[in-house]
Amino acid sequence: MKRLSFARTAEEISMNKGGSAMSSDRLNHRVKKALGPLQKKAASPEGQRRILDEFNSKVRRVGGIQQVIDKLKTLYDYFRDPENSRTKKTLAGAALLYFILPADVIPDVIPVIGYIDDAAAVAFVWKLLSEELSKFEEKKKIHQKKG
Repeated sequence: MKRLSFARTAEEISMNKGGSAMSSDRLNHRVKKALGPLQKKAASPEGQRRILDEFNSKVRRVGGIQQVIDKLKTLYDYFRDPENSRTKKTLAGAALLYFILPADVIPDVIPVIGYIDDAAAVAFVWKLLSEELSKFEEKKKIHQKKG
């Protein structure tokens, strides 16, 4: 499994519930652990429906760093594309559910800091699927130019 490296700022400001700094390794471990059950849920009809129903409204509510939002939108489009591998789509779906669900490693109700773990989940899945997602983005660009 590929190792995820976090941005320096995420390491500096990520906090646990007690308010002390949480190392990037610990955050990485907790996020990976939380993604496992979400991958299974993303494969279920209920999980798929939740992603499709709630993703866009969550993006509008959160705003945030455009680079992360762009990756989330690509993962969402990848998840919706019927031509992609079901197994790989469930990985993308796990990251999307992690983003959508408010209860995760760092609760989303904590302003700004509550989304660091969401960004980590996206980065982790993005790294696992990087080759596949690069091809998908290229295919999308070609399709947009034709259309």
